Amino acid sequence: MKLLYCIPVFVILILRESLSSPVDLSSNNEIEDFLENPKYQKYDELTDLFKQLQKQYPNLAKLISVGRSVKNRELWALEINANVQKERSQLTPMFKYVANMHGDESIGRQLTIYMAQYLLANYGKNERVTKLVNSTDIFLMPSMNPDGFENSEEGMCESKERYVGRQNENNVDLNRDFPDQFDPIRIGTILSGRQPETISLMTWIISRPFVLSGNLHGGAVVASYPYDDSAARRTCCKESASPDNELFKQLALTYAKPHAPMSQGEACPHDKFKDGITNGALWYEVRGGMQDFNYVHSNCFEVTFELSCCKFPLAKVLPREWHLNKESMISFIESVHWGAKGLVTDKSKEPILDADVVVIGINHNVTTSNRGEYWRLLLPGEYQMFATAYGYEPSKPITVTVSKDQTTVQHFILERAVPTKGGAYEEIVNLTRPMFDQYGFMIDPGLEFHHHNYTDMERFLLEYNSTYPNITDLKVIGKSVQGRNLYVFVLGNTPTKHVPGKPEFKYVANMHGNEVVGREMLLLLIKFLCENYMSNDRITKMLNTTRIHIMPSMNPDGYEMSHEGDSDSTIGRSNANNVDLNRNFPDQYVINNFNKVTEPETKAMMDWILSEPFVLSANLHNGALVANYPYDDNPDSNEYIGQANPSPDDNVFKNLAHTYSDAHRKMHLGKPCPLFPKEHFEGGITNGAKWYSVTGGMQDWNYLVAGCMEITLELGCYKFPKAAQLPNYWLDNHDALLSYIEQVHRGVKGFVFSTIGRGIPNAEVYVEGNNHAVRTAKTGDYYRILLPGTYNLTVAARGYESDTQTIVVPENGGQIQVNFTLMRDDPIHWASAYDFGITENQYKPEYHSNSDIYKLLAQLETRYPSSAQFEGGEDYISMTIHSLKITDKIDSSDETKFQVAVIGNLFATQPIGREISVYLARHLLQGYKFGDPNIVSILENTVITIIPVIDVAFEKIWGDYPKFASGINKPDKFICNNISADFREVGKELMGDGIRSGNPQANIVNAFKHLLLDKKFDMMLNFEGGRGGFVYPKSRGPLNVHEKFAQTYLNALKYTQGCENNIAATDGNLTEFIASEYGTAMFTAKVSCCQYPSIENIPFIWREVITPAIKFLSQTRTGVEGTILDSQNRLLTNATVRVEGINVLHQVTPRLAHFKIMLPPGHYILEISNGFEYRPKMLKVDVIEYKMSNCNVTLMMKNGEIKKISESTTRTILDSDGNVIEEIVPGGGFGIAGAGIVGFVRDNLNHPIPNAQILMNDKNLNISSDTNGRYMLKVAPGQYTFKVVADGYEPMVKFTTIDEKQPSLVVFTLVRNEHVWGMPRSVFIIFIVLIMMIIGGIIFCCCKCKNDKEYGLLPQNPNEEFDHVMKDYNKPITRPYFDDDDDDHSDIDNSQEESSEDDIVLLNRKDSWSKTHLIK
Repeated sequence: MKLLYCIPVFVILILRESLSSPVDLSSNNEIEDFLENPKYQKYDELTDLFKQLQKQYPNLAKLISVGRSVKNRELWALEINANVQKERSQLTPMFKYVANMHGDESIGRQLTIYMAQYLLANYGKNERVTKLVNSTDIFLMPSMNPDGFENSEEGMCESKERYVGRQNENNVDLNRDFPDQFDPIRIGTILSGRQPETISLMTWIISRPFVLSGNLHGGAVVASYPYDDSAARRTCCKESASPDNELFKQLALTYAKPHAPMSQGEACPHDKFKDGITNGALWYEVRGGMQDFNYVHSNCFEVTFELSCCKFPLAKVLPREWHLNKESMISFIESVHWGAKGLVTDKSKEPILDADVVVIGINHNVTTSNRGEYWRLLLPGEYQMFATAYGYEPSKPITVTVSKDQTTVQHFILERAVPTKGGAYEEIVNLTRPMFDQYGFMIDPGLEFHHHNYTDMERFLLEYNSTYPNITDLKVIGKSVQGRNLYVFVLGNTPTKHVPGKPEFKYVANMHGNEVVGREMLLLLIKFLCENYMSNDRITKMLNTTRIHIMPSMNPDGYEMSHEGDSDSTIGRSNANNVDLNRNFPDQYVINNFNKVTEPETKAMMDWILSEPFVLSANLHNGALVANYPYDDNPDSNEYIGQANPSPDDNVFKNLAHTYSDAHRKMHLGKPCPLFPKEHFEGGITNGAKWYSVTGGMQDWNYLVAGCMEITLELGCYKFPKAAQLPNYWLDNHDALLSYIEQVHRGVKGFVFSTIGRGIPNAEVYVEGNNHAVRTAKTGDYYRILLPGTYNLTVAARGYESDTQTIVVPENGGQIQVNFTLMRDDPIHWASAYDFGITENQYKPEYHSNSDIYKLLAQLETRYPSSAQFEGGEDYISMTIHSLKITDKIDSSDETKFQVAVIGNLFATQPIGREISVYLARHLLQGYKFGDPNIVSILENTVITIIPVIDVAFEKIWGDYPKFASGINKPDKFICNNISADFREVGKELMGDGIRSGNPQANIVNAFKHLLLDKKFDMMLNFEGGRGGFVYPKSRGPLNVHEKFAQTYLNALKYTQGCENNIAATDGNLTEFIASEYGTAMFTAKVSCCQYPSIENIPFIWREVITPAIKFLSQTRTGVEGTILDSQNRLLTNATVRVEGINVLHQVTPRLAHFKIMLPPGHYILEISNGFEYRPKMLKVDVIEYKMSNCNVTLMMKNGEIKKISESTTRTILDSDGNVIEEIVPGGGFGIAGAGIVGFVRDNLNHPIPNAQILMNDKNLNISSDTNGRYMLKVAPGQYTFKVVADGYEPMVKFTTIDEKQPSLVVFTLVRNEHVWGMPRSVFIIFIVLIMMIIGGIIFCCCKCKNDKEYGLLPQNPNEEFDHVMKDYNKPITRPYFDDDDDDHSDIDNSQEESSEDDIVLLNRKDSWSKTHLIK
């Protein structure tokens, strides 16, 4: 047996040689005079030109002949290098362009000539050219087939008959004449039987250490890379990959990307090349091609470039072709400097010829030149390399780091192998420890398993960025409150910028400063990814296909305040301003004390997130062990305690949460933490709102605003565990962290292009049945995570026709690519298709002045006299607030119709509603004129009052922005104008008790209040901007009809609009105020992220609003109506109707005794009453969508004396046809016959007032109203005085005559008591203010006296005097009740209203609220 010994390798030198960054090739200083009078040079002209260049630039150019053609023409090549007259400098790489291999493919021939002239003329003038010529030995061969060129004809786009010109003079295709690796062995030498041109090139290639080459062709526009054929000997269509397949792709892309037509991949008819590149065999197989020969038989990597659809175009196109190809040609030459190079020598520094330089994992070696040089093209990354040669010991593998656009110089020294007795040599296996340890690290992580403070973390990030510069980038996205950097560490093979088609992923940790496990896991993840790149296939693929952003600490200030060993405290949780950052983001439902002021860390995060097209994210916390997914809160945290609030992508989010939980060693078990023993999570996942409600969370904001799917990962039960536990935490989480990143490649991705091939930014991509959209990036690429299944995918962009495709996401959970090409839309076509041809709603948008809007309303009345009526001065209300009444048969009675208002501009800073309401008026009127069935039905059932202007002050603050646009512009996103008011707007004044007389808004506010009281609108639709969403009042009763009405609007939206910031304007408080005080349900559609969108946005906002607005108004077609009669068919005009489950009493109309109630489809029970003299009736009604159920009701008189109905008495429920369907116990009631008084006690909004006292002074009687406000009293006929009193209301006195035959119906309507302590409110306020001033003056005097002297009115030791008084006085002081004389309404403390939803929720939880609510 023969023994060999391992000899240590000595690395002489590792250094980097950097090429300068590319400069602008279109510099004005460049010389390109060769483009004047473009023409093709024939062979003789080419010979003369190259000889002239050699003479003109003797130190830069040298003309050589590689061989001769069949007709004895020289195969000229011009060598260009700064050291051309001397021996090539050691380690200077050799590059070549070979063109015109097919004689009739002429573009490459002339471009190679131009390149020679360009490099020589601009050397010393252009920094990039100078650097290139100094560092590269460049060979330019314009024509490998000069005979064929001379036989070709200018202007012919296809080859001549029998391929004359394409082939050489012997009619042989030279690109089929080279040795082929897949052909059987031929008889003779490798050169036997080949053409003279082929032999010349083969000899040249093999004898020279070329590193990189480009072969220029024509007839298509694409970059084709090896292999060109396969052992299967197919015709086409299957890739034949070389060992350096990824490298070849990047080389091909280097040429294709700067070449606009090539990069699009569709330059020629029938061409479909993704990114403008193709594997040669995938396109079609070529046997005997020069490209594969270069790679297989030499060290040279060659790519074939097809440069034009026409093989031999006219010379006039040559300047254009030069400018298309110049950057590509230069960039490709520069690629010769990719990878590693060096010398292989023996111990005595003597070069070793034909030594193999091996890259472990790539089955293709390069060999050294006769000077011991090697060049190995490689992509950025880390590689294990060694050298070996016959008679020498192989060197030990060495880690070589290759950086982008740099050359790593790595020398190898080999030592002679010790000969054995047999005289032969044998390689010994080097037995060493495994490359990676139990934690997956190459380098011992012992030093990293500790807690990193800010300084340690910063040092760690800088070290790994400098160690792995080719795959990492380190960013600072902002500063903390205390000025610490917010670092983001980026990993990937393109770490510095977004690459179209490559998704962006992020992990964020340490949002709560004392929750530190995520911080340490992300630092370890950085180490793991860096060390495993190019060694671990999974990690290599991940970094090659994904750009990963890691933020170890979002709250570095909080971390510095926290301490190791903390299990559950709040020390360090918040930032340095004591704000919980996970309550500080804009929320879809509320603005409260937590998020009304944006913290620096939050602002930095939002700016960063919106700057990158993030697809998937996770927010790492600890304090529990669960994967938490959206939504994190509910519309009303009090009402929905413990209820899940699923997002539109609920199934996807559950799958994402399961992905992490299932890959985690413990999370999927769902076991509770010791601090919360009752908290179990099935499968280790939970919906955030179901767990507990969090307002202002980052998770929901990512999803709604940035389109990034984010979940919150709680990684452990303890917030700041001991460092000794970190290894176990890493083992628990490391596979889960990787598995979750890989989910970014699920679903569908692609590009949205215009018809000219440009990417369309901000296009919305949405799935049918899901109202959440994602948007395209700046480059037009999009990413949509989806589960396996079939989907209808629609893409819409402003100014383009939308497009829908059916896609199938594969069952294996992979990702498919689907591209869209959108055509420019035609506004006229859109108006015709969707807006009854109303071009005013698309062209020349304008912000109108108040007077202009009133003119528009008047013009609409003139244009549509039968359906529109302008109200602008007939009474006090219309003099102040002008409106347009729209209905069917405008002159007929409105008594049997719904009353609906459409309003805008309730706030001066919300002008979008002004224009949208006018657009809607046009649409309704034109639709009615055209006989649109839906609109006709709406107006037959409804009177719609359009009120565009309420707060007229917009004109004072609308600024200097353009008020109109000529034609139509197509912004790709919302453009916002700034607007603010230094006065209290109408919307804010509405909730006051009154307005100071000097306030200019007083008349408007009072008029609007009177309008609400007079019209008693069934509903109002209000248009505003400043945020997304829909604001609606809480339903009065368990049926939640308002929520159903709102959902009708939301369901009609193509997608839910997420906005970076939320501006309240009309909020829940104002909405509830109008509902409770005026009995009107106001629904506010937030139609734009801008308060004040720029003018060109308005037509596109209208396009998004039109469908949901009409759908919302269509609800007026659905409900129940009828007339109430007695047995004699007399109208009962005092009757009331109540729907069970809705606590609203509907009174019939005073003339027709008609009722009309808007209801969503469903089953309802109506209770119809008419005082106590008639028996109430219960009626079951089925309401069908878009149909008014007609229910005329007859009530029967009661008979007999006044009596108390027993508790067992039943009430009968009838169907709409009068059939008995159910009898139920009512729980008590009253009946009366003969003389007496019956009726209701109600407020001015028809709400019943229970427990009101009805006093009959004449008889000294006293009775109370029941829960429905009803009362009855049996008295003798006569005249009596009744007084009614109720808490919170002014008393009321009525003089009534009692009839002897039947009880008299008397309804008492009480108004609220505006007095305090018997004084009018304004007098009370003045009184309180005076008292406070007097007290304040006394205190001031006391303090002044005490400071001036050592005595005063108070004792020197006041604690003794006051301790006994104050010891039990610990209740919070509440604010006094201010009336409308209070000058500063804006300062009223709403802290009780805006208190944390979290606290409200968790105070009602029975298990440790103080700990649980401080996790997420």
